[in-house]
Amino acid sequence: MDMINSMHLRMLETVKYAIYSGVCASSASIFGKISGLPIFEGNFTFRIPFFICMLVCNGGVWTFFVKALQLTNSLSATVISSATNYVISAVAGFLIFGEFTSLWWWSGMFLIILGVLLIVADESKKEVKSSDDPRRL
Repeated sequence: MDMINSMHLRMLETVKYAIYSGVCASSASIFGKISGLPIFEGNFTFRIPFFICMLVCNGGVWTFFVKALQLTNSLSATVISSATNYVISAVAGFLIFGEFTSLWWWSGMFLIILGVLLIVADESKKEVKSSDDPRRL
């Protein structure tokens, strides 16, 4: 029972860090886009803080992504982080910048996530098979 709870807590930690990584990635994109808006052109007083926020968020991406990688395989962390980034970027683009995403965009995003999930499932099966192999040291 304790082993199941431990695995469950570890998975929750992985998901948490991967989501944080995705949020930081979309935030970095938002700050980068804001820093490049035409209204700030030539006004470095406003551009530089947004640029610095973008850099800090990129640091957060790698910090949280590495923590997620330490707890699970790379594909699981990538799927969760990417999905979070895609969805938050689309919603933020709509709310902040008035951008619209088409049904094609959403369909493509879900197909990409589905493809990565299929790869994760295949890798998980390979890991289970290799851990069951009695020849393994």
